[in-house]
Amino acid sequence: MLIILPDHLCVSGVTTWALRAIKGLRERSIPAGLIVHTPPGESPPQFLQPYIAATVRNAPSIHHLRGCLDPLVAVYLHAIQEMYAITGKPVIISPNLHGDCYGAIATIAQNHPNLVRVASWIHSDNEYDIAVAKRYEPMIHAIVPVSSELYSIAERAIPGRIRDIFHIPYCVEVPPHCPARLPMERRALRLVYTGRLHEQQKRVSVLPHLADALRDRGIDFEFRIVGDGPEKEKLLQAIASNDHVEYIGTVPPEEIPEHLRWADLWILPSRYEGQSVAMLEALSLGCIPVVTKVRSGASDAVINGHTGMSVDTQWNTPTQLIASRLCGAIISLMKMDMPAIARNAHLLALKNHSIPTHIDKLVALIDRTTSRPDRPWPNHLRPSYSAKAAELDGSTPPDAAQRMKTMLESLAGKKVLIFCSGQHTKDISKTINDSPAQIIGIVDDDPSKAGTGLIGYPIYPSGMIPKLGATDLVISSWIYEDTIWSKKETIESMGVRLHRLYPTQNTPPSEIVRAALQEP
Repeated sequence: MLIILPDHLCVSGVTTWALRAIKGLRERSIPAGLIVHTPPGESPPQFLQPYIAATVRNAPSIHHLRGCLDPLVAVYLHAIQEMYAITGKPVIISPNLHGDCYGAIATIAQNHPNLVRVASWIHSDNEYDIAVAKRYEPMIHAIVPVSSELYSIAERAIPGRIRDIFHIPYCVEVPPHCPARLPMERRALRLVYTGRLHEQQKRVSVLPHLADALRDRGIDFEFRIVGDGPEKEKLLQAIASNDHVEYIGTVPPEEIPEHLRWADLWILPSRYEGQSVAMLEALSLGCIPVVTKVRSGASDAVINGHTGMSVDTQWNTPTQLIASRLCGAIISLMKMDMPAIARNAHLLALKNHSIPTHIDKLVALIDRTTSRPDRPWPNHLRPSYSAKAAELDGSTPPDAAQRMKTMLESLAGKKVLIFCSGQHTKDISKTINDSPAQIIGIVDDDPSKAGTGLIGYPIYPSGMIPKLGATDLVISSWIYEDTIWSKKETIESMGVRLHRLYPTQNTPPSEIVRAALQEP
């Protein structure tokens, strides 16, 4: 088995999962390895190196390939051929994190379908993983959601492949007994965050507000933040005035358990997750999770008052409100039997997420999938997800511009907002700019984009909609359209009419999908 990691090699739940999977398979004498990408001048982190089968060196960002997959294909194919020569069997390969990883494998599956069996892991509830799996379904042999919620989503999204969907939860090292902690009467409450310092997904801006809320409520606590990422400098500025918070920074994976054994509570204010490996690590060591309730793997593990606590949020719930709710959950936990909750958390991890259990399921998947027939990528379909200049990205159906043109013509003269600042909007920018409607801006719920601009228009958070004077809001996204449409009642309560471009269930006819992938 080969697992592809195109980025996030140091701090990522996907990387941690891949490392444990490859290590566990090798311990059972099953050939397995990682294929990693390293940017110019960088090397893979030391802890990964023993498990690497191939490296795309001096690799351009996987997010900026523009349809040029040749460097990936050469390295991937060589690694696959080497493993095939050892086993004499098709190689199970797991592309991850970006459609162009799949695109490179699709190129190989066009010419060497006998060499590969593709397993598509669904890591996260962010619509993207499912959209990529739907796009590359012709060559995929197995679909692997990591949580029960993602399993249900995959069943609904790809109903014709239900027999090929396998729920395999992530794994962690689980000690036989729950670590004991000093009684609370003798010390302060201890909190920890372990993970990437990323705003769009992890919503780390909540952490300083939570620390302030606990301080303002008179709670005696210590709070460690372990990790690194793009929000590091902002976070350091925000916590500078709170003596209860300590920034630890990046640590090797083997040092994470030390912080989890130290802490009573593990904090995660994410907007979306698949099944957080960091959360499972916390459970395994009796560090009680306190998390935001998102459609994710948290629901498999966090039972309020039994194994942890979760609080209600939406994508754009204000950070201070989230912090207040997390603070309330923490205060509620302090009134409960926290040592018993910690033991329950440990037992759940031991039962469902141990490494031996995970490897058993991987071995079963490999055995079943290896024997399946070839699934060559159709020659008339473009393999790459990204596109060359003037072509459409994989996130944009071929009739997107015409759909938007028709919609905006029906709104001629009206004040219109466009919802989403992603690739779909960029791909049809000319249609939007030429609109007979009066376009007054773009709306996006990613807080990092507020105050910036795209295709000549300012980007606003959705909370600003009532103040902008718009009459209509048009969704410019195929991948995320259903999620946005599900908020129709809330959005229209702000005084605008919401419009969608694609049919209900966000599934274009098969001939549209095929046309989207064809070479020009």
